[in-house]
Amino acid sequence: MSATALLAVAAGGGASAATAATPNAGDEHSPSIAAKERKGNFDARTPSARTSFARAAKVVGKDTAAAEKFRDSLGAQGIVGIDENTGTPSQVTKLNGFLTAASSKKATQVALDYIKAHPEVFKLTDSDLGTLKLRKDYVDDLGTHHISWVQVVGGLEVFGNGVKANVTKDGKLISVQGAPVAGLAGLAKARTAAAKLTAAAARSAATEDVGGTAKSATAKSAGATTTWSNGDWAKEVWFHTADGLRKGWSTYTNAGGSLIYTHVVDAQTGALLYRRDLSSNAGTGVGDALVQDNYPGAPLGGKQRTENLIYNKWLPKGAKTLLEGTSVAAWADVNDDNQPNAGETVKAPGTPGASEYKLVPFQSNPLCSATFVCTWDPAKPDSWKTNMNQDVTNGFYLASNFHDWLAKPPISFTKAAGSFDADGGDPVLLNSLDGAATAANGGPDANHVNNANMNTPPDGTPPTMQMYLFGSAGDNTTVPTSSSNAADILYHEYTHGLSNRLVVDATGNSTLNSIQAGSMGEAWSDFYALDYLVSHNLEKDTTAPGELLEGKYVTGGGTIRTQANDCRVKAKATACVGIDGSQGGYTYGDFPTIGGTPEVHSSGEVWAQTLWDLRERFGRSYALSIITRAMELSAADPTMLDMRNAIVQADLVASGGKNAKIIWQVFANRGMGWYAGVLDGGDANPVEDFHIPPTGATTTITGKVTDSDTKAPVAGALVFIGGHASGYAGDYSAVTKADGSYAIDNVFPGTYGKFVVSGAGYEILGNALKVKAGGTTANFAPRRNWAAASGGGAVVDFNGPDFSPQCGPSYAIDSSQGTGWGSTTGDDAGTPSGVMIPKHIDIKLPSAVTVSKFSVDPSNTCGDPGSSATGRYRIETSADGTTWATAQEGEFTAANRGKYTELTPSAATTNVQYVRFWMLSPQVPDFATNCPTGAFGGCQFTDMTELQVFGSK
Repeated sequence: MSATALLAVAAGGGASAATAATPNAGDEHSPSIAAKERKGNFDARTPSARTSFARAAKVVGKDTAAAEKFRDSLGAQGIVGIDENTGTPSQVTKLNGFLTAASSKKATQVALDYIKAHPEVFKLTDSDLGTLKLRKDYVDDLGTHHISWVQVVGGLEVFGNGVKANVTKDGKLISVQGAPVAGLAGLAKARTAAAKLTAAAARSAATEDVGGTAKSATAKSAGATTTWSNGDWAKEVWFHTADGLRKGWSTYTNAGGSLIYTHVVDAQTGALLYRRDLSSNAGTGVGDALVQDNYPGAPLGGKQRTENLIYNKWLPKGAKTLLEGTSVAAWADVNDDNQPNAGETVKAPGTPGASEYKLVPFQSNPLCSATFVCTWDPAKPDSWKTNMNQDVTNGFYLASNFHDWLAKPPISFTKAAGSFDADGGDPVLLNSLDGAATAANGGPDANHVNNANMNTPPDGTPPTMQMYLFGSAGDNTTVPTSSSNAADILYHEYTHGLSNRLVVDATGNSTLNSIQAGSMGEAWSDFYALDYLVSHNLEKDTTAPGELLEGKYVTGGGTIRTQANDCRVKAKATACVGIDGSQGGYTYGDFPTIGGTPEVHSSGEVWAQTLWDLRERFGRSYALSIITRAMELSAADPTMLDMRNAIVQADLVASGGKNAKIIWQVFANRGMGWYAGVLDGGDANPVEDFHIPPTGATTTITGKVTDSDTKAPVAGALVFIGGHASGYAGDYSAVTKADGSYAIDNVFPGTYGKFVVSGAGYEILGNALKVKAGGTTANFAPRRNWAAASGGGAVVDFNGPDFSPQCGPSYAIDSSQGTGWGSTTGDDAGTPSGVMIPKHIDIKLPSAVTVSKFSVDPSNTCGDPGSSATGRYRIETSADGTTWATAQEGEFTAANRGKYTELTPSAATTNVQYVRFWMLSPQVPDFATNCPTGAFGGCQFTDMTELQVFGSK
């Protein structure tokens, strides 16, 4: 999933929202919107947020009595999450207390002493601790030290893994995170071979992976890092997966337009190990600029006024030819090459006699008015030139102003925390009017309207903010303007920089990767933008619900969300009605349906509304403090429940936990209570709950897992409660013994939303479980999945290309919906095609069976967009792998993505030892019209995620 800009749909109260020009992977738009889909995120360590349960089972199965005793010592609100790849903690913390007492030692020593004292959990030797190199130790405005160490061996850093720790100002340890690699030195010795790929080859591979090209630029090497004159870089690193340690090239590439990504490419094979989409998508004299604080025509802050850019120290004295300031460099990137070319730059505004630049209104469509001023005419594409200077200058002002605002308490997004500053080497590169001249007629093409985005690379590399024009000829639902004139949109984009710089791994890479984390990213952006406008009396917020509308300007009084940000649960207001007609603000169970299907902008609305609840309950200052500090305390790739926990911990630091019950009540009211269930950050179907944490005695869950047909015990199955640890291994988890029995202790009674059972070669069960006081017995009988590789199924044939190790054919039967089989639509080279060449995969079952059901997840995979999911399909069976008969055929739609669809075979069910699955088409709407040159990724790739075969011998 890629986290693109600002898109969502409109709710009542105004015109419909603009359609995004850069859709999220997994989404496509009507053929009239010729916006290109883009590749999403990929991580070979956890191919998606849904990590293999089998890996977790191995980790839990190796648990020692000492480790269990340690977990119990933290109490019922303790959290020990174990990384499935490294076997070391991804998080150790408590929600209702600290890990250590106050100490006068240095904060770094407090953390290291704790790690040394508990080898039964952290599993780090003195040699491992010797690989730690301090990367950052900064102090927030509550006095908390946020510390991170990277691991280094042989002069190369480990990508992503390391140690993070958070220590209060009086020396109490809040948490330890990071999943460091144990035995690193030994693992590195087995990988001493020099890289086969050069830095330049890795850069080229990265850009080609996302459909771009490496720009011609001069290279300069220093140590393990090569940098190019256009800002690209490649750094040799270690990359750890469940299969071991590899050498790789970590790259940052600008492949043109908004194709700005980080990758890790295997240094030996060139294989893709990691991909992250960095674009998140919604006195007179020299220096005197005419700016507005809200949007042109707004009742408050809608009139241009004079602001001196030099007096405010946003521009240096003597600035003349370029708006290149202390935290922002701005120009009109009308050709979208991300460079300030001749004719695209704006001179510093102001003359000895007047302020510059006055906005010239347009009357482009019926929405244009004194209250919603239009700034160009889409029917006259070059008309954007009229206000170019004003547009760029206003964007520069808003971004510079917001930089300073975020740096102040209670947010305190400072340089030490990762803010964007010229003297830190990473000012915001603000491309106003981005792509305004990319169409043949001199106007913007469909990829450069009705959107905005900001990419956020790690600290020290400048981000690029791309602000597009809104409106198109014949569209009377959108105000023709520029997003640089819309404060809420620009502040939304800028806040992506805040969240992506604060929720990071030990090496500083953002971990807002999954749909849950990405949804919070969009929600934070709406929340901080609207908070600024309200706190400066630029937007009204009374006790009445339904007043705060993100995107009000560009929609002519509506919103680009489905509801207003201040809709309380059960609130009655026109702007608090969902697209299904339901009244009132959202709760956690609405996550997948807010916008019709799971999507980061719409799904994030429940989080944005919850944050506003906190603001209303505690007041702006305290709410902003604990919300921001929680980002710094967060687990990697958090779910909304993980971030709820982090906010509870932030209050523990700020007030000693005095407000914990109120905070829990706020979240419980939104369905994020104690018993809420979610598997991980990639789970788009959470189960809501409305209870605060219980008190009193805990109990034990016991039971057996047996085969549904044979009744034989299923040994080695992972059993866990979803939503109560930052991973599958650790708290609230167990592995079945030889007789199929298991036990999970220290559990509060109550009904848990997701109780998961996953055994090798079996279907995954995940339903609610009621735990009773005094102990609960819960037995499970999963069906045998005869196709599962973990149970003996094997791929014996396929056609099309082999994209192993990332998304080869074997991933179709790996029992994980986080991975899948990716293939091409046309030829093996992936040439965009208007003709489908059917692709098949043949699976040999471990025994001949009578098939009762097939179960298929046809979803797109490996970062391909939604239209790459399988559409038409056919399933054939065979006794010998030679003679085949059709057992089932049909067509999947977008409604089938992200879940299993069970299919009853209509024929050829007996004596089946081979199953063939055919992908006959992708889910490209109107395939013949939209391919091969259309905007849909399915013209190039066709995928499916998982095939299950149920039956009996």
